Formats: sequence, C-alpha cells, structure tokens
Amino acid sequence: MAKSGYGALIVEERIAPEVDWDEVLLLDDWRLTNDATLHDSFGALHDWAHAGRMGNWITVNGDGAWRRASLRHERLRLRLVNAANARIFALELQHMQGWVVALDGQPLPAPKTAGSLVLSPGERADLIVDVVAGEGEEALLVTRDREDTHTLAAFPIQGTARKIRLPAPAPLPPNPVPPLGDLGTARHATLHMEGGAMGRMRQAMLGGRMVGVRDLAEQGKVWAFNGLAEMPEEPLLTANVGETVHLTMVNATAWPHAMHLHGHHFRAVASDGTAGPLRDTLLVDREETADVAFVADNPGDWLLHCHMPEHSVAGMKTWFRVA
Repeated sequence: MAKSGYGALIVEERIAPEVDWDEVLLLDDWRLTNDATLHDSFGALHDWAHAGRMGNWITVNGDGAWRRASLRHERLRLRLVNAANARIFALELQHMQGWVVALDGQPLPAPKTAGSLVLSPGERADLIVDVVAGEGEEALLVTRDREDTHTLAAFPIQGTARKIRLPAPAPLPPNPVPPLGDLGTARHATLHMEGGAMGRMRQAMLGGRMVGVRDLAEQGKVWAFNGLAEMPEEPLLTANVGETVHLTMVNATAWPHAMHLHGHHFRAVASDGTAGPLRDTLLVDREETADVAFVADNPGDWLLHCHMPEHSVAGMKTWFRVA
C-alpha cells in the first residue's frame, strides 16, 4: 500500500471502484550516441549553466514506444511522474478526456479538467481519464516541445467497455495537512536565484570568500542562492513546529527552475492572497517571482533546492530548520 501522507502516491483504496485499471507512467529522457549507448558527457559545464542535461530519446517506463490496448469508454487512472533530469513535459491528452485528481501525492479539493498539464522534473500528477477514441483509433498522451508534438503513450482501441461514459469522479479525501495560518504574521524568507548562462551574476560566496564568476565556473559552481554558490552553514530560516512559513522565490536567471521542498508540502500564493493546491515542487519560470507558504509541522533539517540535479550540484541548494 502506498503512503497517504507525504508519499509520492495515493492510497489505492481511495480510487473509485469504477476505475477499470491504473498505470504508473515514468516519463524520462536519455542522451544517447549514434550506437544507442549512453553519451559520456556527464558533468558538462554547458549543461549545468543552461537548462540541464537534456536527452535525445524520450521514454515511458523505459520504452520509447510505450503502448497498451484499451477499450472505448474505459476509465483509467494514470499516475504520471517526471523522472527526467531537466526536461519539462508540456502534456496533452488526445482522444481522452479526464481530470487531475492529485498533484505531488496530495488530492485536489475538486478534480480539475485535464487540458494541458506541465510537469517539471520531480513533479507528479494523478489523472482519471476516460478513453473517447473510436474503434480503430488510438488515445494518446503527448508532449509538446516548441512546434513539435511527441507521442509518449498510446492506447489503441480494441473494443468497447460500456455504451456511455461514467459520470465525473468525486474528489479524493484530503490528507491530514494542517491549514495555513495568517500570512501577515508568518515567518518570511526570500530566496534570490542568480547565475547561469546569460545571467548577471558576477561573483558569489564560495568557501568563505567572494569568488569571481570565472573562478566559480572552474570549480563547477555557476548558480547561487542569496549570493552563496554552495550549501550554507546556517539555515535559510528556522521555524517553530506549527508555525506558518512564507517563502518568496525570485528567479533572476534566464532559465526555469523546479524548486523542490523536502519534508513538507506548500501552497503557491497568488498576488491576491489566494492559495493554490498542495505541492512539493513548483516550476518558477525565468524572471518570475513566486510566493509559497506552508506549515512547518515536520521537525528536522530540510533541503530546498532546484530539482534539476545539474543546477542543484552547481549551487542551487539551501536548507531550513524546523525545531
């Protein structure tokens, strides 16, 4: 049984009995050579300073042409996981209609129509979908990259499950995560992201001294949080158990970053104060500022970092303490 708290998946018993079958789909990409072996360019500074290590072969569950036979009006649960280093998947359903019922292991208050869906590295989404393709057609999960569309998963139709579609699913019961307190009195910290190619970072702290950008690059450090290009000795903040925390993340770089919080789930907070669904990873776009808030209910020392591993290793990581 999957964990129901801070786990990546949701308890099986919560899914309505009318779901015909479910599938975990691990989305990934691989950088291969012409002879289909892994390219040995790990650690390339160009990747680290740009979008991260991007692959040239996209797979689902390790298969470059994943497919599973389905039935018209069949209802599926698709549990999507972006397992890629750096690729951001812009997903769409074709000949399927459905709903997002959970993000990052946390049920939504109400199912949200699954139109387009963006998953950055480390993000997860649970979908309930109805197959509406006709006999002889295929239902598809695709990703869009600029002008190109790439099929990730195909569901060829081989019969009919039922004459008419099922009604829309009910929301899943929420997990026991405490509600946010007053943001006006919340403990606040700002995380300023800088560096990378086409960035404006000229220097940053490394090893206790200020280092110029060229010397930083020679040591594999091309990003910084709050002027520091390594894990700090002191936490970004220290919160008491049960205290509400408000983080402002300023992306002053030319690249998007999938910011991942350990030990907790947060809510993105809009400019009007509206709080979004529970997440543990948020894609912060280039030149974007994002606010998130969470209740510090899990004691310990916890990472906050970019989920693109090349960015994290090259300086984009910090930590906070819940005492």
